[in-house]
Amino acid sequence: MGVVNISATFPGNTGNTNDPTTPASTKATTTTLKGVDVSRWQKEVNWPLVKESEITFAFVKATQADFRLDPYFDTNWSETKRVGIKRGAYHFFIPEAPIEGQIDMFINTVRLEPGDLPPVLDIEVWDKNVSAEALRQKMHTWLQAVEQHYGIKPIIYTNQNYYRRWLKGHFQDYHFWIARYSPVEPETHHTDKWMFWQYTDSGRISGIKSAVDMNFFVGDMETLAGMCVPEPSEPYINPLAQLKHKHPLP
Repeated sequence: MGVVNISATFPGNTGNTNDPTTPASTKATTTTLKGVDVSRWQKEVNWPLVKESEITFAFVKATQADFRLDPYFDTNWSETKRVGIKRGAYHFFIPEAPIEGQIDMFINTVRLEPGDLPPVLDIEVWDKNVSAEALRQKMHTWLQAVEQHYGIKPIIYTNQNYYRRWLKGHFQDYHFWIARYSPVEPETHHTDKWMFWQYTDSGRISGIKSAVDMNFFVGDMETLAGMCVPEPSEPYINPLAQLKHKHPLP
């Protein structure tokens, strides 16, 4: 459930050009998974109905700057897991806000479990008092601290224009999630990698009363699962030591 074949559904093949939840034709031909991202703007979400709409994953807003917790985070976080939608949490980054406070705000709010998607840094706001270099340094500080805390590398969310102007070629170790409301898939520098595409902010699906952001993950379920927080490894126990414990020498 939730698997969509781009070559079969995008307009230009057999899709509907009037459907805002379906992007137009692109060069992509791989199988993708469909997802949403939500915040307080969607208010109460009926997640069982969302699941029935073939939604495989959801990103949930958790925090903003160093002071704001999304009021619907706890409910969305628990409900996505309960109904079997793969979940991820994101932080809305404010360039002028203290970076340590933004780190603490997120890690003190979000508890990741095995099978959850990596944390996301949502960067789409520009401040004239923060230089491009300072902005990127703050981003690196957040990304590195969050990776150290959770043991998994975060994802960077941004829009196509912001990426081109400020981020292109500066974050080669990270996967991007790019918003581009266009018939054409996101474009990145040859050293960068995008894995998620937010292709509309006016999607309509059962379970969400207002418009919602719709996304594709370019890959199959196995690839998506491979990006997630891994299960803890079992500690190695020497079988000879077990035998010695059970049958001690006289």
